[in-house]
Amino acid sequence: MGKLLKRTCIGIISVLAVIGLIIGGYQLKQQAEYNEMVRIVKSEEVKAIIEEDLNDIHEGALKEGNSIYSYQIDEKSIRHNPMGGIMFRIFLNSDEKLVVYYTLQKDSRTGKIEYSGGGYSQEVGKLIGDGK
Repeated sequence: MGKLLKRTCIGIISVLAVIGLIIGGYQLKQQAEYNEMVRIVKSEEVKAIIEEDLNDIHEGALKEGNSIYSYQIDEKSIRHNPMGGIMFRIFLNSDEKLVVYYTLQKDSRTGKIEYSGGGYSQEVGKLIGDGK
């Protein structure tokens, strides 16, 4: 009976070790993908997209004396879009109520990151006089 119990314990421990390795590998892969998305969102290419979009939203954005004078990327909001690409949000003027949403995708032909959708909070609409 002792040998059977020992073999059963070894078998259970082996199965648990394999499950642990699979879960750990999956989490490592997820973390690597997240780190890559953060790197992309913080890139100069995406910075140019954000700043161009903010100027489209409100002319003169990020210039001295403008109602939109700064932005911060919310790293906690960065995630993979189910349709492909990356979704994230930014806060304007260090105010978490002033939110602009972005979805970016990589052009399969050119490899460039492109703006593919987004929007902004009602508070941003009020700030820029959008009437929403």
